[in-house]
Amino acid sequence: MKNINIILLSVFSSLLIISCEDQSTYNNPVHHELELGSHITFETLPPTSYDSVAGFGIIGTIVDVNNNTQSYSISVAATISGTNYNVEDAFLFTSFPAEINISVADIASALNIDQSDISMGDFFEFYGKATRNDGTVFFSTEPDYGSGKDNSNIGYTEKNIINNSSYKTAMYFNAILACPLPSNSFIGEYELTADVQNIMFGVPTFVTPVTVTLEVSSVYQRSFEIDYLTGLGFDTNDTFVLDFICGGVNANSFIPFGLSCGGGLYASGDGTPTPYDESDDSVITVSFIDNALPDCGLSPAPITFT
Repeated sequence: MKNINIILLSVFSSLLIISCEDQSTYNNPVHHELELGSHITFETLPPTSYDSVAGFGIIGTIVDVNNNTQSYSISVAATISGTNYNVEDAFLFTSFPAEINISVADIASALNIDQSDISMGDFFEFYGKATRNDGTVFFSTEPDYGSGKDNSNIGYTEKNIINNSSYKTAMYFNAILACPLPSNSFIGEYELTADVQNIMFGVPTFVTPVTVTLEVSSVYQRSFEIDYLTGLGFDTNDTFVLDFICGGVNANSFIPFGLSCGGGLYASGDGTPTPYDESDDSVITVSFIDNALPDCGLSPAPITFT
């Protein structure tokens, strides 16, 4: 019996030593003293939509929640007139609290474009990176580590923290140059007709009239489901997204239909938003390009939905 006790004590001591060693060398704050993680946050989250280019900018106060951050940077990803731009660590802050006042001119300069290139409908994403005093870096994306993965840049913030709204106010935020729609506008059932029908493979791409239900996708977007190429037996239930940009509505720049001959069949806004009346949401007209890639050996075709 004494021998058994000694063995059990030995095993317990070994586990205790291993546990202590693991905790002292593991930097992930979710597992080891979460309060020591670098945490930068906005006192008040900046707006997510702007109704003019001139009024676009990121203004606010950021604070170092745990008083242990040596630097915080903001990277920018933007879609401007359909072209994607990315710049890492565009703006840097090294003392906290800090006042952020990033103008549209500052953003254009960081992206190496002219301010005049920015227009209504453009979309911007901002990613934060906080570096703790000991050099540990906290990203706005969850770590991706494990067997067979690239573990060179894993970060130290887990998914459950990143998905918490109080954590990500300054770690990930976005902005669209668009006017928010009232939440009760352009929603509910509509009868959809196609003023111009594109014939693909001998059948219409959309069979109309058809009843669709418009739903809120975001403060400036509405969406509805519609089937593509039903004449060929497809039941695609595709989500067709509409962008309402300050008085003009256009189809989203990328609407995939889940069908392909090698490239992909999808629709795209044609770049010419159609005016809409916010006070009368009984009817809207949307022009777009079907088979925008193009694919299947067929040419792009303009279609107008009402």
